[in-house]
Amino acid sequence: MSDEALWSRIISELSSSGEELQTRTELWFRTTAKRDSLFVDRAAENILSSNLSKPRIITKKDFLFVYSYYDRWVNGEKGVRKEVSMKSRNTTYIFALIERFAD
Repeated sequence: MSDEALWSRIISELSSSGEELQTRTELWFRTTAKRDSLFVDRAAENILSSNLSKPRIITKKDFLFVYSYYDRWVNGEKGVRKEVSMKSRNTTYIFALIERFAD
């Protein structure tokens, strides 16, 4: 699935009530969609919640940027996680969204 198609799928499938997802470090977060942005916040239903002090916005630009690193990260390329994290503070959440919604 292309980056643009995946972004559209996530925006259309997530509602304002959202969904709780788990990161690879086993922390949970809640994600919602409003208009053309995604929002991440602490989990409400799961105990091992991420420690976000306030909700974060994930823009389409940020999502597409992080998505461009996803295959390299999944394939275990060294240094990719650090490289992308230096440019986006939402890497963990975007990778979890990709894992949940990609075919």
